[in-house]
Amino acid sequence: MTERKIVGTLHGVAIEVAAWDGSAAEADLSCACMFTEELGGGPPVGGLAHLDAALGGALVRLRADGIFAAEIGETLFLDQPPPTVTARALLILGMGTPVGWHAQELTAAVRRAVTIALGLGVGSAALAPSMLDSGLGPDQTEGAPAAMVAGLAGALDAHARLRAIGFAGDPALRRWTFDVGAARFSGAVAAFGAALADH
Repeated sequence: MTERKIVGTLHGVAIEVAAWDGSAAEADLSCACMFTEELGGGPPVGGLAHLDAALGGALVRLRADGIFAAEIGETLFLDQPPPTVTARALLILGMGTPVGWHAQELTAAVRRAVTIALGLGVGSAALAPSMLDSGLGPDQTEGAPAAMVAGLAGALDAHARLRAIGFAGDPALRRWTFDVGAARFSGAVAAFGAALADH
């Protein structure tokens, strides 16, 4: 059974941590981060490798072919994923090069993902940062939960302001999940809970 825990709420959206990856996320929209390459030159591992395998190797092929290079700000939207993917749709977020990257860059990526989820009108979404899957070490991933919560809060705050001035309707989004590995679940629950307490 998958470990899942709600760690707080923001603007009526339940914020959850779950021990699954992008291919197994039980959500309307599953979002995954991808870099232009993996540190060390090897293939992706962990959850990103599982997602690529669920797509028949298409993610790595599309990146190699330059169709989706995974540069910063680039997105790839799959509205008809194969049955090997649990979610109804996939959003892949380009993160640029992993060389010199730092966790604070997740703020903009998560904000972009939440904004897209709000625009699509989905009820639930999940995000896998794929940092460790791409070979990043502790020095680059430190502070990731706080950076991701900042992006989530920024997008939800902006949408609430737009609603208040009549430029947006009520959001369909009711649950947002941050994907983590099973071995890191307890620590992630504590870290995301602490980050949410600051918002």
